[in-house]
Amino acid sequence: MFCVVRKFCQLLLPALLVMPVAQAADGRFEVINAAARQESGVWLVDARIDLELNDEALEALKSGVTLRIAFQYEITRARRFWVDELISTAQQDFELEYLSLSQRYVVRDVGEQTVNSYATLFSALRYLGQVRDFRLTDASLRADPGSYEIGMRAVLDWQKLPGPLAMLTFWRGDFSLESDWFRWIPNA
Repeated sequence: MFCVVRKFCQLLLPALLVMPVAQAADGRFEVINAAARQESGVWLVDARIDLELNDEALEALKSGVTLRIAFQYEITRARRFWVDELISTAQQDFELEYLSLSQRYVVRDVGEQTVNSYATLFSALRYLGQVRDFRLTDASLRADPGSYEIGMRAVLDWQKLPGPLAMLTFWRGDFSLESDWFRWIPNA
């Protein structure tokens, strides 16, 4: 009996080592940290976001679909006996595209109208995940800045996909990548 088990293990172990490991990439968006500072009456945000695309988004990107990634911001004021007041919202939009002919990843900042090109997807997503001096609001927050809270999240915006693909992803739910809200109290 022991001989049969040993022979089985001798045959099975090499087969298991040779077999490719098939894992689906789940993808995730996560705001690692964020901070806001006030300069000349303007609130500026710096943040670091970890962006990993899921298999469906990667397949769409490689097939020539431009992905829209949005960083959404909101400023709320805490109220003691009532729902928190939404003071302001903002959104920072980026487009991520793969150019198969040049094998490059292109990142467009829609608001700033800047374009950057990267050799790897990792480099493009790393660049996207570094927010520097995003102008959140021009108006100074009323009263004590400590009574306000800023929230930020990252979203793969499937609504900005081409018409038929947006409808398909709505029903299938393939592009549902978004981070949780990261909230903090700004420094004065």
